[in-house]
Amino acid sequence: MEELKSLLRQADDDYLAGLSNKGTVKRAYKDLELESPALTWKDKEAQIDLREETCIIRVPLGNSGCSCPSRSICRHIVTAILWMKREYGEKKEEPDICEQKAGSIVDEGNMFIQEADRKIEFDEILNIPTDRLKRACGRRGFTQFIAHIRLGEFPDIEESSIITMKLPWENATIKLLEPFSYSTCSCHSKELCVHKAQGVLAYQIKKGMLTLEELEDLQESEAVWDKNLVDKACKSICGEITMQLSTGLSRQSPQVSESMERLAVIAHRSELPELERSLREAATEYQQYFERSAAFRSEVLLGKLLDIYKKADKLMAAQDQKEIRALAGAFRDTYEPVGRLRLVCMGGRTFLGKAGYEGEIYYFWETEKKKWYTWTDVRPVFYEDIRKKPASVSNQSQAPWGLNCTREQMQELEFELINAKAASGGRLSVSQETKAEIIGSRNLEDEKIKQIISWDYEKLLDNNFKGGLKESKDGAGKVNDRRERLALVGAVKWDETDFDEVLQRFSWSIYDRQDRRLYISLKYTKEERLTINMLERLVQRLKNRSGCKIIFFGSLYIDEEGRLCLFPIEFFMREEKDNIETGAVKDIDDSKAINNSKAINNSLNNLQLPVVTTFSLYLKEALGQMSDLFVSGLSSVWDDTIQRLSAFAEDSEGLGLHEAGKEFSNICRLLKEKRHNMEFNPEPVIKAMARLNEYLLACRKKADYDKALCLLNEQ
Repeated sequence: MEELKSLLRQADDDYLAGLSNKGTVKRAYKDLELESPALTWKDKEAQIDLREETCIIRVPLGNSGCSCPSRSICRHIVTAILWMKREYGEKKEEPDICEQKAGSIVDEGNMFIQEADRKIEFDEILNIPTDRLKRACGRRGFTQFIAHIRLGEFPDIEESSIITMKLPWENATIKLLEPFSYSTCSCHSKELCVHKAQGVLAYQIKKGMLTLEELEDLQESEAVWDKNLVDKACKSICGEITMQLSTGLSRQSPQVSESMERLAVIAHRSELPELERSLREAATEYQQYFERSAAFRSEVLLGKLLDIYKKADKLMAAQDQKEIRALAGAFRDTYEPVGRLRLVCMGGRTFLGKAGYEGEIYYFWETEKKKWYTWTDVRPVFYEDIRKKPASVSNQSQAPWGLNCTREQMQELEFELINAKAASGGRLSVSQETKAEIIGSRNLEDEKIKQIISWDYEKLLDNNFKGGLKESKDGAGKVNDRRERLALVGAVKWDETDFDEVLQRFSWSIYDRQDRRLYISLKYTKEERLTINMLERLVQRLKNRSGCKIIFFGSLYIDEEGRLCLFPIEFFMREEKDNIETGAVKDIDDSKAINNSKAINNSLNNLQLPVVTTFSLYLKEALGQMSDLFVSGLSSVWDDTIQRLSAFAEDSEGLGLHEAGKEFSNICRLLKEKRHNMEFNPEPVIKAMARLNEYLLACRKKADYDKALCLLNEQ
């Protein structure tokens, strides 16, 4: 009885509306005026006899029943609850005792008033297991909730007899009450929907039952790998790589690319997407080798094979799910909310990746966060003939995010993206929730755009290559390197274009105010033919227009000769009267330029081009020796090969590359022992080659930066 009375104290109109609906509560108030109910207590229940029906009021109130056909909380039950509240819960005033305090208790019914404002504890809601809520949210909803909370988008929560909240990222209003099964959502789902689950998570965080860090840990532990399945897949991959390196590239069968595709399928089934992508890229390299493609490089293929072997070996040695997760990668990056973005489109282009994807990629600069974003329209071409959609057709396609224009027109716009979502690397998503609002045309005179235009090529080199020294992008401008170094580059003068008939390469030199040179270099292909023609026409136009300056948008890389190069995506030509160039360059007067030149020369005193060139040449030869070992195969190593490896070990020590000298000596020793061992195990050699290759590539990146810095300031 006391428990039921306690519930009656808490059951206000909002609570009753949550059990039923507002219309039912209003109808119950009208029916109450015509009723004269009779109450009978039956242990912990109360029987209320109305004119038409008989109701049993139980604990919890949602379990109350009625003799009418309704299976839910009907108007009769609500009427009975309202009558009990009026009889027992309302204050009965006594006008003759005016001085009596408002909280006085005059009878048993008024005892409810003393505790009417007691704070309600929603124990059932607070104790709902997190795993249950996570399952109800689903992977997407759970990730979305964490992203919004991380951005500080917390729902407004109102507490009374029920908990009411509206999710700011969804058009959903939630009412939570106990029993929890009677909680409602504006999506009208009877079950535990994603909105209710997110609402409960938000309430538990507010009450300190959960933390964002705990949810993030739970998110990271979502994927569970079968260790036996992973080990079996990695063992097959390592075995195949070992056989290929032992046999040698020169003795490989043309079917080896199919073997790599088969291993990629095994990696996919074992939920190892990073290995899958690497295996498909290696398969593409093998296809280029057998097609005698000029773009094929044996050292590139060797590097991919050694990287695959190293990853697979680490996966087999992994002791827990956390280690596997760090190595396995993800099939698709999760798109998380990033709020409202103000984007300026800088250009777009088509691409064909070595991993088996083709499509178009568009580039945007976010003026508030000062960050590059991209949107990619991509499709896989693993098992079909490659038939690229013409760029002209792609440009006339509809722009994303509800923009009422073509993709070609989108590249001239500045717009706001509402409810934007992005994955790692700034890749934007196209979803129904994300909408765009056009602000105006792209304006390069905007201060937020002018400040990112680089007129100093040395700073351009430092900002993009010094310290990070990531993998350089090749001259074909392909998107197999996910970390493109995007830049807006200004040029104040330029040379004539040149085309190498032998190498089939277009090149053009542009200069900054200090006469530092930046190269625009393009390999002649079907895909880049139009770009080369456009640049040649641009040079002809510039001859007839004096005082012009050019702004290029593109991707930076260091080529094989150590030169800082730009792969052009878009260009903007401006007259001298425009403030874009002069506003950025006019602050650099001649005296400052001379001082900068002296500082550069001082910094290069200990960095001479011949020394850097010699060091780069050694690294090239060392990687070439590794490639020669791969071509011949570990099973058939000649004596002169071992002698060259021994010589490289000595040279490495002489140059101070002690790690390289150690690994060269190790490989040389293992190959010598092979002569006296009938059962040669190539795995120690392969592991030493993997370590050596990684070290040499790191040294080459540093040497490329040093050489590019010397060439950049060479007069």
